[in-house]
Amino acid sequence: MSEAKANSPIRLLAGAWLTVALCAPLPAQEPKLSSGYPAKDALSPFRTPEEIAAPPDALFAVLRTMRRIADDPAAPRSFDSDGREMIDDEQWRAAHQEAKRLGIDAGMLAVQMRSNRNADERAIAFYAAFHCANIDYVFNLISHIPGEPLRQTRERAYPRAIAFLQANVGRRFGDLPDEQQERIRAEMPQIGSPAAKSSGITREPIAEDLLHSVHLVPFLQLLDLDDAMDQAQGLWFVKETCLVRKDLAMATLEPALPRIRQLLRSPDAKVRHEAFGLHCAIADDKMAKPDPTDAAAVDAFAVAAGKSMFPPLRRTSEGLMWLLPSEERDALVTSAIAALEGGKLGRPDRGTTSSGVPYRGFRVESLPESLMQLGIPEGVIVTSINGMPIHDAKSLREAVEAQFWTIDRTQDKQGKRVPKSTASLLLEFQQGDTTRAMEFRVR
Repeated sequence: MSEAKANSPIRLLAGAWLTVALCAPLPAQEPKLSSGYPAKDALSPFRTPEEIAAPPDALFAVLRTMRRIADDPAAPRSFDSDGREMIDDEQWRAAHQEAKRLGIDAGMLAVQMRSNRNADERAIAFYAAFHCANIDYVFNLISHIPGEPLRQTRERAYPRAIAFLQANVGRRFGDLPDEQQERIRAEMPQIGSPAAKSSGITREPIAEDLLHSVHLVPFLQLLDLDDAMDQAQGLWFVKETCLVRKDLAMATLEPALPRIRQLLRSPDAKVRHEAFGLHCAIADDKMAKPDPTDAAAVDAFAVAAGKSMFPPLRRTSEGLMWLLPSEERDALVTSAIAALEGGKLGRPDRGTTSSGVPYRGFRVESLPESLMQLGIPEGVIVTSINGMPIHDAKSLREAVEAQFWTIDRTQDKQGKRVPKSTASLLLEFQQGDTTRAMEFRVR
């Protein structure tokens, strides 16, 4: 057997992977967390196709032949450079050529997947998806897999999807032939034109630009289900995607991290294995992997892996920083309050710009190392927080505290200070003649 065949996704998934026994949901004493994507749409698990959506007879006749041959476990298969499954069979090759001649329309396949109540015709549509000529269309159809109600159809589509993803999702503009690059540039609207603006095009493509993407939310929604096999398959697909493109994980994975971490404690060994593998995929390359059988070490690793990709104290632009719930944020706030109360940060000050505009506030003279990550330049004069004028350390501390805590007086008149779940702190300061602002968002 060739190395390509031995390592094909279908063979790697054979056997135990797809025969994981059903298991009970997480113990009742531990409420099941959400994947972070509660809104359901046509791609979410699982659809209920109820329409008669007759496909083109001639095309589906040859596609049915291709699928019948390809579904035979003994069929000699390989994957071409585009990640499309090829079968070394004369009848399959003849049907494949005829399907290409007739043309495989991605829009028609999407209708079959979402609407056709005939399970066999939906299965043919999922098989045919990987032979659409347009790569972006294939990725669009891949996102339909989690919503397919028939398990067998999903399970046959998953490994084909991963093979296609591995071959294509990492491709960049610079990988295209020169003539294709020039054709794309020629077909683009002129930069700055209304057509370019409406399409969000602000510049010409460069060699490093990635060409394709995949919609991961439906796969993450599989984690909301109680079936262990569905959970393991969703984790596996997202993990394999992250191994090729970590940026796709960064775009979608953060809301699901609590659920993925919870699945590390699943009663099902395969779910635990895939949840651990996903954390390994997003972890910093320098992080040491723990013994998978050490539950405490695995949980600590999962927390650290999540923070390595999604730092709780995160600057997303020069003027915007996120302060997310974490020990790091608690320590930062405690350090800031202590510095203000101890009079270590600075002093009240006032001044006038070169144009004669007066200002007053609190001059930041010295930031302790623990507060350097806030990015506030030393020497600036803080003039307001969320529009509240700042005159001294006391008013600065009160303004900061007002954004992190509120007073709950439901139990008594004195009230109890409780943390806010969301807040935004807009800090305005004077730096010489320049008025600047920084926003700190809390959620």
